[in-house]
Parts: sequence; structure tokens; C-alpha cells
Amino acid sequence: MRKGLEKLATEVAQPGRIDGKSVKTIQGVADSFHRLRVGDYRVMYDIIEEAHVLLILGIVHRGELERWLRNR
Repeated sequence: MRKGLEKLATEVAQPGRIDGKSVKTIQGVADSFHRLRVGDYRVMYDIIEEAHVLLILGIVHRGELERWLRNR
């Protein structure tokens, strides 16, 4: 998990989009955010570019992901 988060922080600091199958943008009704796959866990995060901030919204086991999204 730590390696995945460190890699994410490094990639977010670089200009441009993060590529790869492990990152996906989740489009919601009210907002959108990103999902990073790390083993059996999903890291939900958002990027606030103006402030240079990587905001971790949650770290969820893949079996609990749908419930987490519904309750958000």
C-alpha cells in the first residue's frame, strides 16, 4: 500500500495525465474523483492542482467499494 501511494504522489507531481490500468476516473452526479488499484484495495483520491494537493478520500477493500460509493 505504501509503495502504491508513494508512486501515486510522484506521478501526480509530474505534469500530464497518469496512465495505466490501475488508475480510473469515477464520474459521479455531483463530482468526480480518481481510483487507484493497489492489490485488493482501492484508493479514492482527488487532485487539487491549484494548491498542489493530493487528497485521499478513502482506502477501501474492493468488496466494500460499491457500499462506500453509495454512502459517499
